[in-house]
Amino acid sequence: MRPEHEQRFRRIVSDYLQRPAGDYGELLHRGHVSSPEGVDPEQWRAQVCAQARRDKIRVVTFRDGDRAIAARNRTASDDELRCELDRMQALRQLAAAARALGHEPGSWLRSDDESISFCSRCDARIYLRVASPPVSDGEGISEPCPAPSCAPM
Repeated sequence: MRPEHEQRFRRIVSDYLQRPAGDYGELLHRGHVSSPEGVDPEQWRAQVCAQARRDKIRVVTFRDGDRAIAARNRTASDDELRCELDRMQALRQLAAAARALGHEPGSWLRSDDESISFCSRCDARIYLRVASPPVSDGEGISEPCPAPSCAPM
């Protein structure tokens, strides 16, 4: 991975784990956020909703198992929708390229116009910056997975 992409990859992971802006700040920045492990999801939802009410921001919250998720509830413009569809297509293409090399990409983590993922078998990284043209990098799309395949014989 190129050094500048390595640096961005690490920063995205660090920001996700440490949430320097707090959960509500992440909601405002990213448009969605999930409750950290170990917190009461109902209490977390109530706090996020209270902050949103104070700021007059519409949010939706829901439970997913033992976690809660909050997302901004707003109408996206046609340009925003087009950009998101392009991003989703690029992510699908990268995931397919990684699987062709034997990797198993996990969930994607997003920060503004960048997205990252790890192989769940070997921790190979995948980096995408949606630009014109998109920029992709990482072992997950350039090197075969060294982990044994889980495919049946």
